[in-house]
Amino acid sequence: MISRKHPGSTPRLIALNPQGNPPAVPLAPMAARSPDLAGRTVYFVDVRFMNGDLLLKEMERAFAKRYPHVLTAFRRKRGGYAEDDPLLWAEIERNRGLMVMAIGH
Repeated sequence: MISRKHPGSTPRLIALNPQGNPPAVPLAPMAARSPDLAGRTVYFVDVRFMNGDLLLKEMERAFAKRYPHVLTAFRRKRGGYAEDDPLLWAEIERNRGLMVMAIGH
């Protein structure tokens, strides 16, 4: 709020709306499902958020046990959740990998 005094009157308050106008968010479809996992690597990617690594490592163990013919790899993404990690994305793409990325609590 901004307080302004006008000569001969009481102070006047002006309230600003903190909501603003958020931009429209375009919807993106989910990635196509891989028809076969044989010979593929499934990457379990940690974004370094509160114990997410524990969740993903447990998921990786369960996945490896259920699908022994599929390679698994645990990776930690560089930077924060919203930051890019081009080296990791390039590795996953180069290996035709599939990715599970999650945030744990």
